[in-house]
Amino acid sequence: MKRQRSQSWEPQSFENSELIRQQSERPINVENSIFSMIVNHNVIKDISIVDTYKEIDNISMHKKHFVNYVIKIKTDYFDYTIAKRYSEFEKLYDQISNILHKLPKFPEKKLIKSNSKKNIAERREMLEQLLKYILRNLNNQMHYFLYFLNIQQQFLKGGFGQNVRLHEMSKDEFGLSDLKEETKLVASNEQEKMVFHYIAKLNERNDERSKIFQKMEKYFFGKTQHLGSQVLKFMLVGDDQRQKGIIELLKNTSKDFQSHISCISGMQFLRKMLEYDFNPYADFFLKVFAEVSIKQLKKMGISFHVCGTNKQLCKQDTLLLIYKYVKVNDLKPEFISFLLEDQETLTEFQQFKEAYQQKKEEAFQFIADSAENLQKETAPIKSNSKEKLSILDQEPSIEQLKEIECNQSIIWKQVQEYDNHLIQHIQGQIVKTVHPLKCSLNRAIELLTSQKHKWVKTMVVRQIVKQIEDNKQIVAETYLWQDKQLFKKVVFFSEETLIINDDNFEIQMKPVFDCQTYEQFQKCDETSQKLQVTYGIYKNGITTVTIIQNLFDKVQQLQYTPVLLKEVDYFEKTVQQLKLLQTE
Repeated sequence: MKRQRSQSWEPQSFENSELIRQQSERPINVENSIFSMIVNHNVIKDISIVDTYKEIDNISMHKKHFVNYVIKIKTDYFDYTIAKRYSEFEKLYDQISNILHKLPKFPEKKLIKSNSKKNIAERREMLEQLLKYILRNLNNQMHYFLYFLNIQQQFLKGGFGQNVRLHEMSKDEFGLSDLKEETKLVASNEQEKMVFHYIAKLNERNDERSKIFQKMEKYFFGKTQHLGSQVLKFMLVGDDQRQKGIIELLKNTSKDFQSHISCISGMQFLRKMLEYDFNPYADFFLKVFAEVSIKQLKKMGISFHVCGTNKQLCKQDTLLLIYKYVKVNDLKPEFISFLLEDQETLTEFQQFKEAYQQKKEEAFQFIADSAENLQKETAPIKSNSKEKLSILDQEPSIEQLKEIECNQSIIWKQVQEYDNHLIQHIQGQIVKTVHPLKCSLNRAIELLTSQKHKWVKTMVVRQIVKQIEDNKQIVAETYLWQDKQLFKKVVFFSEETLIINDDNFEIQMKPVFDCQTYEQFQKCDETSQKLQVTYGIYKNGITTVTIIQNLFDKVQQLQYTPVLLKEVDYFEKTVQQLKLLQTE
């Protein structure tokens, strides 16, 4: 057995000893304290004396050896051993006797045969009883006992300091204990009232949880900006006394079909709350979700969702939730093991993590070499005609886009055709999409202007910031785009001109470079420019819409590149959404 010599503090004077005694009687600071976490959450699971060994005593004139008692401490996160001498136990006993007044009898000193096998065995048994008694009665005043165990050094040595908060955090820190008093946490708007309503229904109607989660999904997505952090935390963890939160409600070991469907719906709701496609305020929800303590998250029963029978449908959502939680909090391996509970779940998580990270790396590899890849794919554009090349070399303008569209000799690179909808490009810079819509000319104009945000996947909102004249205005289109591992809001300020004829229309969008007067009204991370012309022709009940744009702006180009390389299913989802909207 590997033996660790004690590094306990040795008093040099009475004054120092008295100072330590006073400190040991002070309550532990509960603000992000390792000691507080250990005491309040019963992190030490067991303590025992597992071995003894002798060492040569070069100081004492009365004996040749002294005995070390090897103590094994088992915690939620790791086990470790330390060695302590009889004299160190004696100091511990003196300190703790001031706090606990019914301690087990301490083994007496013996001048003769103190290190005999019989005496060592008797002491070992009595000292172990002492340690176990102290552990059972551990409280925030027993500072010295935790120093005696060297437990703080063990946690800090493993780099656990930054994760302690996640184990320590309780509903009191969330302010949710105040829910016992009706006036403490109240809804400030209609959306917050609905949180209390739906959580109450989830607690009352076990057999209808799937339907309730679906109603929550339909109601809350797009409205979470109206929910405060305290209400979101209540949604996740409940108030402990009256209502369970979603996390604990998802712990269901029943094997019946209805429970399985409820589990799928609940996990899907949480996953979508963390995705920008469904929730524009996903970053705020992720921040609240990351503040849930590890012990609270364990109440979900993660292993059952990941490794249980017939759990494939909720398995991926569960693993994605845990991945985001672990990543945001930068959890140490020991904390991850504690959260996931068993080796099978841990193995599944590690496999998911590797696959997910590889997928993201592949998705973003285009940032470095996208231009080169696209140029290789567009080899057919090369021609002996200098005239054709000169069109592409012109300054970006509406006229340039019209000229390119009219030039029949230019070869377009087809990216994808989905249900008669097309997407094509030239050198990854000029992009054309064609959408045959089963709707009137006026309905098509609505979809391409006022209702554009309903089918363009990454668009958050579209606003008119200035009306110049009839059918001419300044618009601000806000997108939520992913940049490596981060999301950012990008606003396009454009001058939009609508030209309508009997059976066709044209929409021109030119960049507004001088947009400082509008920026103050738009909260965003970055502004960008758009150059686009859209044609619509109505014939036999079909409005064929052709959109041509020049991706001269690098920010926009980086977002379109994975679409043009078919690395994402963006186009298919766009077409599906358009088909749903065209008949409204």
